[in-house]
Parts: sequence; structure tokens; C-alpha cells
Amino acid sequence: MKEQLLAYLMSLFLKMLSPDLLRDFIDTALDFAEKKVIGSASTVDDKLVLPICSMIREATNVPDDDTDQLNPV
Repeated sequence: MKEQLLAYLMSLFLKMLSPDLLRDFIDTALDFAEKKVIGSASTVDDKLVLPICSMIREATNVPDDDTDQLNPV
């Protein structure tokens, strides 16, 4: 029963997503991940997670318009 309810809710959620809303969601999720990685003391995650985020942005055509906020000069 729970599986059917979850499947129904997911289908409703996916039907409500417009391309613009999905792009905004992807951008927000990637911005969050990038900020957490950049803010951490570890350099390993910088070398692993940031390239993956870049590949996702490239594959989904979601540019990182706020790079100046991530790396202030």
C-alpha cells in the first residue's frame, strides 16, 4: 500500500514539474552541494564532487550563474 501511494505521489510531482521549475531545482541542489564542498576543509571532495556537479550542469544545460558567490574575489 505504501509503495502504491509513494508511486502515485511521485507521478503527481513529476507531472507538476515544468522544464523551468526542474532547471531551478537542479540549479538549487547543485549550488547547495557546491557550497558545502567549497566550505569544507577537505580537498578530496573538491576534486571529486565539483567535477561531477559540472558534468551534471553540462548534461542538463543548467549553467552556474552564481559562480561569483561561490568564489568571491
